[in-house]
Amino acid sequence: MATEKSNLKVLVVGGTGYIGRRIVTESLAQGYPTYVLQRPVTEIGLNIEKLQMLLSFKKQGAHIVEG
Repeated sequence: MATEKSNLKVLVVGGTGYIGRRIVTESLAQGYPTYVLQRPVTEIGLNIEKLQMLLSFKKQGAHIVEG
């Protein structure tokens, strides 16, 4: 049974981690609607690297979901 790519969505938990960031990048490159689950901003704190990565994902078309 063939499934169209437009019906598939990707949710990445840990998208700023070593493997997660690569999954997000590849998922976006292949054209999948990609959602990245992030911790609340109060838990991330001032981790500039992670915040920059999330902003980069958003600019590439990912949806950032806080949870």
